[in-house]
Amino acid sequence: MVEKASPTLTLERLKNLQWHKIFHMFYIEPVVFMLLFSHTLSGTIQRNQVIYQTCTVIFHYNESDCKQLDNKNASAEINAIETELQPYVANLFLTRTLLESIVPAFCGLFIGSWSDHYGRKPLLVVSMIGFSASFWLMALICQLSSYYVVNPWWYILAAVPHSLLGGNCVFSVAAFCFISDITDCKTRPYRMIFMESLFFIGLTSGSLLSSFVYAATSAAVTIGLSGCIVTIATTFIIFFVPESLHFRQEQDAKLEKKMAMEKEKELDKNMPMTECNFMGPVLHKQTGQELPTPATPAMTFDEDLLAKYVERLPEKAEQRARELEVAAGPKEKAGLFSVVHIKDMISTCFKPRENHARAIIWLVTLAMFLSIFVFDGVMTVMYLFVREKFHWTVRDYTFFETVSHLVPMVGALIGFLILRKVFRLSVVTLALLAFFSEILNNLAKGFSTLPWHMYLSVALGVFRSISGPMCRTIVSNIVPPSDLGKIFSIKNVLQSFAPFVAAPLYTLIYKRSLTTYPGLFNFVSSSLYLLSFVFMGCVLRIKFMHKDHYAKVLK
Repeated sequence: MVEKASPTLTLERLKNLQWHKIFHMFYIEPVVFMLLFSHTLSGTIQRNQVIYQTCTVIFHYNESDCKQLDNKNASAEINAIETELQPYVANLFLTRTLLESIVPAFCGLFIGSWSDHYGRKPLLVVSMIGFSASFWLMALICQLSSYYVVNPWWYILAAVPHSLLGGNCVFSVAAFCFISDITDCKTRPYRMIFMESLFFIGLTSGSLLSSFVYAATSAAVTIGLSGCIVTIATTFIIFFVPESLHFRQEQDAKLEKKMAMEKEKELDKNMPMTECNFMGPVLHKQTGQELPTPATPAMTFDEDLLAKYVERLPEKAEQRARELEVAAGPKEKAGLFSVVHIKDMISTCFKPRENHARAIIWLVTLAMFLSIFVFDGVMTVMYLFVREKFHWTVRDYTFFETVSHLVPMVGALIGFLILRKVFRLSVVTLALLAFFSEILNNLAKGFSTLPWHMYLSVALGVFRSISGPMCRTIVSNIVPPSDLGKIFSIKNVLQSFAPFVAAPLYTLIYKRSLTTYPGLFNFVSSSLYLLSFVFMGCVLRIKFMHKDHYAKVLK
């Protein structure tokens, strides 16, 4: 699991690494950065605007009191108003989360198989159009609220465009399949961790600038700026991003051709013949005996030898392929929402695989699902939690978000390079370390009583961002490229259904514990990450059971 390596050897490996392959087709990462930057730039502002309009429109408090809700030094009376609003706002956030998940959950059943057949780029374009439309609609509603009384439930309408077009489910399937298409087993972990780093850079920079842009302009302008950025990213995909599936198919064809040539050379070495002339007699190298031709009625002892050579003729190979195609029957033409895609996805995910590969796929998928489950649940209540517990302002919360994204990003970069290149930890061991870091992070948040305890939790979770890239690398390395879309799709189907349970569960726990212990939901998160840790421990055990097979695949 751990190998010692001298600094000189490690430096030599880094120098000899083919960096041009790692950064080959560097197209999808800028899009991911722009999308996440836009989300974090306006995400907290949207939530704050909903709370403000709930205060003025639903509970009919005067505007001066409602504006004081964002004041860290607010009076006890204002804090009491905050506590009164939170259950109602929590239900509103819950409704939006569920709405964002209905159509993506349905799309996830088809989208993986469809992308394996028709490509990744159409999925990227469609999902990005949905995100752009949602941002512009949100900005329009926010601007109208400056002139008219707008019920905060209208903000739910802004979730409809990106929900109808697949949302995060469709985009993430396409993005990770794109990365898997253009990388190999050696470069894929680096590309995944680099993408994760850009992921956190986008989150960090967006959170850092959010409160300053909001203070300098307004909520509508901040959200509109996010819409502009996502629209630019959508245009970039349409005109500049190539289709990666064709690249993968070309690479697979070259690899198959190379393997076929190697097998042919090996077969030629083992054949005891000096000449192959199927139109006439052939002389045996050792005996000099005249061998029969394919037309000879009575075949002698070399019948199998000649049969193998005849099958290698191009005409015979083509004829055999046609016969197999006829025997298989006509292929069913599958539309976008055909049941064939569901059957294809299910058969791919449940078919038996050697060396317990199917068990590994499902254990890793469930570990990733639990991470998404926690994320969906925490996202619904975390902003409400810090406002209630520590009376943080928008700037306080966005600064904490910045630090909570920045520290794991540094941990992913430095930790991955040191632990991976110097200590030679495997991808499975790194995933275990990441989930352990998540457990500590959530325990610290649950026990926090002072603001600095929240920052301590960030430090304890320094390696938590490694889990996603390592889990995706494990799956990518043991699954053929033709099955990747379907495997990632089943993960995203589970991801899309997670909010239907996670958001109501976390909202219920938060509302019930609001007046006694509002941080109780953090212990639920910690226990779920402990379950993910156990799943990855099972993967490590399977790896040790099949050391020879997984020595290079999961090194």
